[in-house]
Amino acid sequence: MSERHVVVVGGGAAGAAAALAAHASGARVTVVLGKTGATSLTSGAIDGELDDDAKSIASALDLWTFERAKIATSAGTLRATHGRDRALADLDASKGAVLVARVAHPAWDARALAASYAETDARGFVADDVALVVNEAERAMRHAELAALHDDPARLAVAADRIKQALARGTYGAVLLPPWLGARGAHASELSALVGVPCGEVLVAFDGPAGLRFEHARDRSLQHARISTLKSRVKRVAQTDAACAVDLDDGAALEADAVVLATGGVLAGGIAYTPGEAAFARAMPPPSRAPFALGYDAPVTLGHDGHAFVVPGSVFGVAPESIALRAPGERDTLLERVGVLVDSRLRASDRVFACGDALEGHARTIASAIATGVAAGRAAAA
Repeated sequence: MSERHVVVVGGGAAGAAAALAAHASGARVTVVLGKTGATSLTSGAIDGELDDDAKSIASALDLWTFERAKIATSAGTLRATHGRDRALADLDASKGAVLVARVAHPAWDARALAASYAETDARGFVADDVALVVNEAERAMRHAELAALHDDPARLAVAADRIKQALARGTYGAVLLPPWLGARGAHASELSALVGVPCGEVLVAFDGPAGLRFEHARDRSLQHARISTLKSRVKRVAQTDAACAVDLDDGAALEADAVVLATGGVLAGGIAYTPGEAAFARAMPPPSRAPFALGYDAPVTLGHDGHAFVVPGSVFGVAPESIALRAPGERDTLLERVGVLVDSRLRASDRVFACGDALEGHARTIASAIATGVAAGRAAAA
């Protein structure tokens, strides 16, 4: 009996977890990597518990640690997480005062951050000069660009020497730094070894390097597992009783025993908002249609709250404000709840499964993406 072939559509946290889980279950796996998705905007924090199987699969990325931690944010707050990118500092793992590196960059205000952290944590946060910016041109660089500079061991050594100079002026149990500790990998542990004190980044919401680190970690882990990857976009997924066909926009086609859709939600472009066209019609308006649609053809049903979308009775479609605003009693907006309807095994149709932000009613978090990706990958390979 030949091994099953599973095609995973999407390469975010859910897609990577699905591919690695299907591979671990004995399937031959092909991943179709489209455009950058929501995981590439990750901050590096993991909120939500994972079971041991999901942790084991995700550990192949060599990117995250799945232990509770207290991390500092660029908004001046301290918060708990269930896991984190290895570059983020865990303040629960250190004792004593914390040095907040003051650097010559307009996107970083160490003095304000130290004062804000001290409001909720009595250990003491001290802003002191650390000359991590070595020339004027670096002041115009974004966090991710400065992180890429520190992938160079020589530049990391320069940072270590300059941190040591600041440490000599006081007694500190940890060092908090801007999000500059690597774009291809997290170098907090190497820097900590060079300095002799735990060093780590603060969390930033959007423009940090955590997403870049994920993409590099994903590519390394898929290559190590010898999982095939294709850089393309899916146009259509079709199924028969015997197999699935996946048509790509470059004209290529794949045949698989099962397909996992990890194409994300509205943010990633996997699901598109489709407003009514009455306002644009020159004569009789076209028929009404559901307010959301997949960005490709597939034998699945979109819905929310466990029910398929009902085509609105008005030719003007669904009122946009009802989609973007939170309804009374609802925790999330419709934009955050819309997705593919699946059964308990994450099966959307006979041979098609879905996971991550593509799912209806699931949390839009890294933890949920990993957990559902692993479950969908296992089920598709069975």
